Amino acid sequence: MRQLEIIQLAITRHGGKAHYSSIYAEYERITGRPLTDGTKAGIRKCIEDHSSDSDNYKGIDDIFYSVAGKGSGIWGLR
Repeated sequence: MRQLEIIQLAITRHGGKAHYSSIYAEYERITGRPLTDGTKAGIRKCIEDHSSDSDNYKGIDDIFYSVAGKGSGIWGLR
């Protein structure tokens, strides 16, 4: 399973929206591996790359939205 798919599943398991801390915890459960700071940064990058709500949006698949505005760390699935 790719990182993007794992993140989508993690958010889905939290009812379609979740804070980064919940996403990290669910990501660990799904993969069975503890997360490093680098992995956490990769998760944030992946979400931001796939959200037009982010200044870092790459213009590809607009999958995530910022639930409570920029900086809140709460993301939902579009």
